[in-house]
Amino acid sequence: MKTRIISAAVMITLVVAILTLGYKVNTNIITVFIALLAAAATYEIMHHIVKTGTIIRKALACIYSVVSFFLVSGIFHGMYDFLVKNLPFDAKKISVYITWLVYITILYAVMFTLSVIYQKNEFNITEIFALLGVPLVYSAAFASLECIITKPQGIYYLLLVINFSSICDTGAYFTGVFFGKNKLCEHVSPKKTVEGAIGGIAASLIVTVILVFSFKAPANLFIMLLVTVVMCIIGMLGDLSASIIKRSVGVKDYSNLIPGHGGILDRFDSMLFISPAMLSVMLLGVVR
Repeated sequence: MKTRIISAAVMITLVVAILTLGYKVNTNIITVFIALLAAAATYEIMHHIVKTGTIIRKALACIYSVVSFFLVSGIFHGMYDFLVKNLPFDAKKISVYITWLVYITILYAVMFTLSVIYQKNEFNITEIFALLGVPLVYSAAFASLECIITKPQGIYYLLLVINFSSICDTGAYFTGVFFGKNKLCEHVSPKKTVEGAIGGIAASLIVTVILVFSFKAPANLFIMLLVTVVMCIIGMLGDLSASIIKRSVGVKDYSNLIPGHGGILDRFDSMLFISPAMLSVMLLGVVR
């Protein structure tokens, strides 16, 4: 417990420092930090799924994840500027990002194929799809988070995402401990209950009301409450998907990067589902 508390304190201090520097000095500090998180998350999933991969191949996947993160981030920012800020659509800039993303994806696939041919490793289909697809998926998810929190009122959006993930998860835990009777998905996560899920959503709804009024957000409260329910459900699906992967490879945590808490994916599993969904409702103008 002591290790867990110390790690949480260090982690919170680091995140607060990065956000403070990012908002006061340059948001690129936040962008680089999240890019590093994307690389770490990619390595964690590669380490557990790709058993026959070498350290060089996994490092290549991490590099591809970082590069694609910046390109996808550029695409998301361009879409946000056009759809939300009503700025002119910069088709040339977006097309450059997309073109380079295609180029590096093809290059990455070619290098992966050549490494398999050269080293004559035995791969199964799961490992092939993991090496080829997972880095881009994770980079896009983290790019969504980066786009959300580097925008005006970014701290408000970040707190909403934390509410939909961490507050909901905490509320579900305590509600489940005291009132949980009916299992939610026992074969995937034995401790999760229906009562816990309802309690988690209820806790997030309360925090959403507090955030909307605290930040004087120009949002319809009923719409925000509806968004909260949807995002909490998406976050729970993200948490369950992470449990499925961990159970399938026989591990409790993705890594020991954060002592007492596991790895990056153990802390960001639900956020990686919520962030793209949150960015989507922002681009559609549902959340302001």
